[in-house]
Amino acid sequence: MSGNNFNIQVQSQDGSITILSVSSDMLMKRVFLIYCREKLIDWKIVRFVLNGKRISPAKTVDELGLKDGDKIDAMF
Repeated sequence: MSGNNFNIQVQSQDGSITILSVSSDMLMKRVFLIYCREKLIDWKIVRFVLNGKRISPAKTVDELGLKDGDKIDAMF
């Protein structure tokens, strides 16, 4: 994978934060799958949200404008 690696935060509804290392060209579906694998949950039951809007799994980290330290929400 090309692109620089950096960290984003995924905050679940209970307030816990998981830090994931991503690259700018990574598809969000891959980010979702990594998060859900760590949490032992099915990615299809989680809604990932950025600034109140649901994130498309087909978008890349760069297309969403995510930068080091940015946070997305995981809603069940």
